[in-house]
Amino acid sequence: MCCGIISISSSLIVNEAKDYRDFLPKFTMAFSGLMSVQSLKLVLLPIVLYFIYVYLLKPALHFVQQVIHYHGFPCYPRNFLFGHLLLFWTNFPFPFNVESFQRKFYEETNKMAAHDQDQSVTVCWRSLMPTIIPVSPDAVEVIMNKKSVKKLFFYKFMGLGNGLIASEPALWKVRRKLIEPFFSTKKIKGYAKHMDQEVKSFTQQLNTETGKPVDLEDQIHSSTLNIILKSAISIPLDDSIEDKKTFTELINEGESNLVRRSLNPLCYIDWVAKFTKFGRYYFETCDSLEKVLKKMLNRRKQLLSSTSHESENQDFILLLEGKVDEQGSLDELITMIGAGHETTAVGLRWILFNLGHHPDVQERLYQEICQFFPDDTPVDDMDEINQCNYLDQCIKESLRLNPPVHVFIRELEEDVMVKDKRLLKGSTVLVSCPIIHRNPNVYPDPEKYDPDRWTPENASKIPKAAYIPFGYGPRSCIGYRYALLELKIYTIQIIRKFSLRATRKRESIPIKFEVTLKPCLPLEIIVTPRNNN
Repeated sequence: MCCGIISISSSLIVNEAKDYRDFLPKFTMAFSGLMSVQSLKLVLLPIVLYFIYVYLLKPALHFVQQVIHYHGFPCYPRNFLFGHLLLFWTNFPFPFNVESFQRKFYEETNKMAAHDQDQSVTVCWRSLMPTIIPVSPDAVEVIMNKKSVKKLFFYKFMGLGNGLIASEPALWKVRRKLIEPFFSTKKIKGYAKHMDQEVKSFTQQLNTETGKPVDLEDQIHSSTLNIILKSAISIPLDDSIEDKKTFTELINEGESNLVRRSLNPLCYIDWVAKFTKFGRYYFETCDSLEKVLKKMLNRRKQLLSSTSHESENQDFILLLEGKVDEQGSLDELITMIGAGHETTAVGLRWILFNLGHHPDVQERLYQEICQFFPDDTPVDDMDEINQCNYLDQCIKESLRLNPPVHVFIRELEEDVMVKDKRLLKGSTVLVSCPIIHRNPNVYPDPEKYDPDRWTPENASKIPKAAYIPFGYGPRSCIGYRYALLELKIYTIQIIRKFSLRATRKRESIPIKFEVTLKPCLPLEIIVTPRNNN
């Protein structure tokens, strides 16, 4: 019986093998037919057509639609082919000077707005590509609403990775909620103590700079960096001096690199940029910035491992720990430190310079400061600082005339109606603080430094969207209260010990278009100790 079973099994195996040999050529022939050249064409053609439509045809149709749609909008006189580019690129067709371009862009966009002052928006034509510039506060309010949170790709060139400033809307919403506790009222009140400690040290250094014209740029940048590093990663004010200096230099390089990369379309794509000399330098700068920050984080670990040092109560690193990956934490930290010291430093330089032109304002401010903070009273009580109303007016007026962060660029995520004008989805919008802050319909004699614009009676007449030094809408600056407190502590400490006199007229100083609104010439002031100093 066993032999019979074996015989039957062998027969079945032989038959199956024969069937397999017959099937294999047929299957091979059928598969070859499916994968013939003709069949490949049928498979690949829809894929190719899809990519052509999505990446070429659709953008081209959208571009043509925008050109036609915005053709009749208000705009400054322009060249038919080059638009307004020749206003900025004065030596066309030769390679432009970057600093000259930055200066001209700032000057000419202000002229464009002045030309259409009675309109809601004006159009800046980059050759045939339109950029919408709001002129009225009403236009800003509509455009910067809760749905317009998408930033243009240029923000990626800041070297901040996917930090809060440059991230896409979905990631931004998650990260913003994580970071908000760092800027709670209770936390900010706690930061006032080490802010005051650092500013005291800063004013002592000013004693060596008295009686001569001096631009305090380096000293101010170093000092504001000390403060944000103490708040964010618990680095003592007098620690890691060389690393802090290197970090400041790299942040300044990063600003210049952003402008240079934005003006060179060849560098828009990372892998293409790396083939250029500038592109390699750009990425080296970003890597160096990250390395310095990692070195500071290692120093933080060393300090925390010692029994004599404690971290700030829930510092920025502890806030993100376990919730964001390492690269995400680095991106947010670079964003926080870069933005947290650079904008405050630039704002403070302009505040001191503007006060240096107005001894009457200084004296009135000095009297108020002495009332709340006489002699060497610590300036670390946030509630008491906020009672200095004239101080608040002086700072607001300086931020109106010289806002550190002066432009906000958005891509509209839906059609928007501004009065009788429809702005199309996908349009690029450039909101300029200097344009909005100098609207004569809101601010009479807009070039005048006048803190009394901000008395309660006058301020109540100013529309919310007419004053936007920290942005407007959901993507406004998350740390604006921290920045204002810091600016107030610096101003109080400096004005109660020194009088200031500016050596140049404000209107004689050209301004260049960077991430922050920087002067092309030194903001020199003469610092004189007061009698009680």
